[in-house]
Amino acid sequence: MIATQKTLAALFDVAVDLAASLPTVERFERLLSATSRVIPCGAAAILKLEDGSLRPLAARGLKREAMGRRFQVRAHPRFERILENECITRFDADSKLPDPYDGMLDSVQGDLPVHACMGARLVVQGKVWGAITLDDLRSNAFDDISDELVQAFSAFAAAAASSADYIAVLESSARREHELNRNLIDQVLRHSDQEMVGESGAICAVRQEIDLVAGSDLPVLITGETGVGKELVARAIHANSKRSGQSIVYLNCATLPDNLAESELFGHRKGSFTGANSDYRGKFELADKGTLFLDEVGELPLGLQAKLLRVLQSGEVQPVGSETTFHVDVRVVAATNRDLKTEVLEGRFRRDLFHRLSVFPIPVPPLRDRTGDIPVLAGYFIESLSMKFGLRGVTISPGALRALESHNWLGNVRELEHVISRALLRVKARNQKSANSIRANDLDILDFAQPDAVPEADDVPRATGLPSLSEMVHAYQVRLISERLSLYDNNWSRAADSLGVNRGNLHRLAKRLGMK
Repeated sequence: MIATQKTLAALFDVAVDLAASLPTVERFERLLSATSRVIPCGAAAILKLEDGSLRPLAARGLKREAMGRRFQVRAHPRFERILENECITRFDADSKLPDPYDGMLDSVQGDLPVHACMGARLVVQGKVWGAITLDDLRSNAFDDISDELVQAFSAFAAAAASSADYIAVLESSARREHELNRNLIDQVLRHSDQEMVGESGAICAVRQEIDLVAGSDLPVLITGETGVGKELVARAIHANSKRSGQSIVYLNCATLPDNLAESELFGHRKGSFTGANSDYRGKFELADKGTLFLDEVGELPLGLQAKLLRVLQSGEVQPVGSETTFHVDVRVVAATNRDLKTEVLEGRFRRDLFHRLSVFPIPVPPLRDRTGDIPVLAGYFIESLSMKFGLRGVTISPGALRALESHNWLGNVRELEHVISRALLRVKARNQKSANSIRANDLDILDFAQPDAVPEADDVPRATGLPSLSEMVHAYQVRLISERLSLYDNNWSRAADSLGVNRGNLHRLAKRLGMK
């Protein structure tokens, strides 16, 4: 009767713990403590099966080093037998099978002597999750312990494992939601001080198009060269739409690994492929009721384009590994620096997807076509970036402004921002408390379009016998392009992206430089 009361009390404690919110390790340690009250043992452990190895999650009576072990099942026949056996596995006290815990019991120095040993596999949702093992130096310690009692505690251990996995999934989901929120906050902070600066007719026309389409749910295709501000246009569309209270989810299609692209867009279910250890919410699901911004959409592989088209047509998303679909309400805004019409004609982009995405196209003009905007943008960047460099009252000299206005700006607004950043660093390096002015020779500009058309510096005469600035720029351009091509295994597209220029322009520049 006393033993029965002990058993009931232990089982009751375990049942209570199952309903409690406990860290995984503490949950299993408490279960082992309850087990040892009913099944006397010198050592006990709960191990999880991961990629062919058993990893200890909790242990009693084992040295601390055991927790760092990863027991390969194939190398340990006792573990192998436990995992294969649907029933309780008992080993003879004089079993010749090597014991994986040799040298790891707190109470024994060196190899284990003759001892009692048994274990049971833990099954969760029809799959072998891991094992529970019990050891004792008394060879007859488990003779009077029934299989039913061990099975009862094994069942509780499996339930605890299931509970721990479920909590892990919830925590992972919560972390993902937190990560999404954190990313959204980061984006807000990063873009809160950015706006479409400029008063040229070209940029005013873009603003008018944004105002016209923002209130609708029409898909928008934003086109333009690298660095023109396509993301700013997308965010302005979302901010002025009826979805502005919901998320805008960003996805750069050019950075999607081929084997994970579908999962990133549509999500996946646990176990759908190697490494899919939990359900994953794709970008369409995260953007439900909001806006999905697909940057560099022209980089999507053809196979994924077909699946994207199906979602755009039906609004139905099917995660990888799932047989069911669910409906999402997402407005898609896409952007590309490619000529998608040419891509369609050359078979690299689906015609039907192009028409689905470009219901309302918005071309963003390059900086060289925004007459009068360079001084305005320069002033904006000087003011917004000066604080980051600890500078105040920075101005720009007439010579520097002439240099900026004569540049071709193949990297567009982004390139201008970077040029101003480097110039401010040089201003700061001079450490002058007064006359903080950006001079022409503070500007580190590479004119990829016209290597010989380099603006003169304000007051920098050419020394006789030394190479001219245009000659030095020419040599630097050749060296820089050669280095990038070498870095990216002669891939012109990746080299062009890293330099912030259009691929075709880089080819043309290389010809002018005599590199092709």
